[in-house]
Amino acid sequence: MNRSGHLLQSAAAVAAWPHHAEHLVVDWSSTEPLRRADLPGDPRLRLLRVEGEERWNLCRAYNFAVGQACGAVILKLDADAWPSQGFDPSAPGLRMGDRGRVCAFGSGLDGRKGQLLIERRMFEDVGGFNELMMGYGFDDKDLRVRLRLLSGQEPAVIPADWLEVIAHSDEERAEQGRAGHGHWLKACQGQAAMRATQMANRLVAAYCPWSARMAASCYDECSEATWRVRTASIPRRPGSIVAELDHVGRMTFWGTFLAVPEVFLETLPFSLFPPAQDGRWDVRWWHRLWWWTGRQLLHLPVLALVGGRAAIAPLLGRRQRSGKPN
Repeated sequence: MNRSGHLLQSAAAVAAWPHHAEHLVVDWSSTEPLRRADLPGDPRLRLLRVEGEERWNLCRAYNFAVGQACGAVILKLDADAWPSQGFDPSAPGLRMGDRGRVCAFGSGLDGRKGQLLIERRMFEDVGGFNELMMGYGFDDKDLRVRLRLLSGQEPAVIPADWLEVIAHSDEERAEQGRAGHGHWLKACQGQAAMRATQMANRLVAAYCPWSARMAASCYDECSEATWRVRTASIPRRPGSIVAELDHVGRMTFWGTFLAVPEVFLETLPFSLFPPAQDGRWDVRWWHRLWWWTGRQLLHLPVLALVGGRAAIAPLLGRRQRSGKPN
């Protein structure tokens, strides 16, 4: 969704990879619809568009994509990732156990861990991604745990150099827009939003375990290659946990973004630090003022401790090498 810049680069790299029979691209209601003419001319590539979605929903989007795919083995890739030429999907190291089923998660930095190679049947046996999760974070960990419980074995690992990625910021991952280079406030806001959804999704995994028995979202084909969800079919979080999820997200976001301890957030006016609305945090001028002033002052003792530790580290090292007590 609205990541065409990344997708155009990654799609060209996927087209150059020789090991797949189909490349399925899902446009999740991007403001500017993706055009097939802008994508590689590779006949293996299919472009589908889901209309009517107001925000990116990773779990629903990838479950929809797997449901539309034809292959028995699925390589799930984000818009900013592609397999390197060294990626061999038939390698025995990508199977669970010596002769197990194909199931391997990415490894390494910059979002590689979110990529997945898996037998379609195995993905379906655990119900795919948990569609009660929203935002960014913990979706892949939840899926990994359910796969381990299903098979009794730990999923295999895709070597880091078998995946290429476009490094990007936390604010882009958390749907907070793209910050300019060096825009520290925006970067901190993106990190806080990402942590808030990670914490909320952990609770969702605990309170609402997902399985193949859960009813996932259903879609109707409106026209050729264009789909729309049946609104009534979208799984809803139980009302009994919504307030707790809002509370955890609120405490995590404002505590991370403004460095305000939870004990103070609990006593300050609720209206000053509200929960997110449709995934967006209402950051006002007084929040930005505190970020640039009070938060920076609170950061000074931390910087002093880090600087002091760095200054005495060489001295401690010399003492240890000489055998003298510290």
